[in-house]
Amino acid sequence: MRVGRNGAAFQTPQLVRWVLLTMWMMGIFPHAAWAGNALIVEPQLEGELAPSDPAMLRTATEAALKSQQLSLIAAGDLEATLAGEAQLQGCHTELCYERLGRLLDSQLVIRYRVKRLASGKGPGPWKLSVEVLDVEVGAMGAKLTEECPSCTEKQTAEKLGDLVKRAVIECVAKPRGTLDIRSEPSGAAVFVDGTELGITPYKRVTFVGTHKVVLRHVGFRSEQIDAVIEDGQKNKIERKLVSGADPVVTVEKTPLYKKWWFWVAIGGAAVVAAGVTAGVVIGTRTGGTTPEVRMVPPNTYVFTF
Repeated sequence: MRVGRNGAAFQTPQLVRWVLLTMWMMGIFPHAAWAGNALIVEPQLEGELAPSDPAMLRTATEAALKSQQLSLIAAGDLEATLAGEAQLQGCHTELCYERLGRLLDSQLVIRYRVKRLASGKGPGPWKLSVEVLDVEVGAMGAKLTEECPSCTEKQTAEKLGDLVKRAVIECVAKPRGTLDIRSEPSGAAVFVDGTELGITPYKRVTFVGTHKVVLRHVGFRSEQIDAVIEDGQKNKIERKLVSGADPVVTVEKTPLYKKWWFWVAIGGAAVVAAGVTAGVVIGTRTGGTTPEVRMVPPNTYVFTF
């Protein structure tokens, strides 16, 4: 952290990043200064869309990324990669996006969602959202959502393009530091905010903030850490793992009548009983051969086992 002439503190890396972004948006920087690749993954489209809408939305997204001096990964390259990586097909987690980005040498992975909230032709309400994953960090750098109450298909595409631009700028400008983790023994899996991002020794750029870090190693107890990352700073963490196993979590046994297959088995008998407002299954057995029947309210079926 630096201190200005008037005593005001500011984070130099973040300030520089915003200045550079402003110059970039004004066209002062040459294009090569911000060269990078962007990958558009399969979008999520919902509602009654015209046949031409998917292509129009895709074109608007591509134009927005190109305006930010980003080169696009060809759709054919994405298809070829997915064909060889079956586990990534239909997967929309941050881990899958990071894997795709690394395989295709892309710095950003973009996914957009568009939902038409009403049926019929003409202007209508739409809901748009854009997610941008920073591959270097391995986490989402921006998640933006916006609604367009009364937009035509063309206006919706234009609004989506604007949302993509803002999401990219927000992601690039997001402050970050470095997370450096060492463990004894090494080779522990590192989970950051629930996503496995590598093994120790681990060193990676991480967004500013507090992150839940878990270290897991076969034969040792897991270690949980709250890692605080500051802008432009490195947080170095060293842990000696304790041999043993994690405590076993006891799960209460589910009663028979709460199991889905139990109700499927008796579903036929329950359905044909019209007017039944409540169903209670009571299983009783005494020491003899005659079952004991308890007093139950009206409109209640008793099944004895």
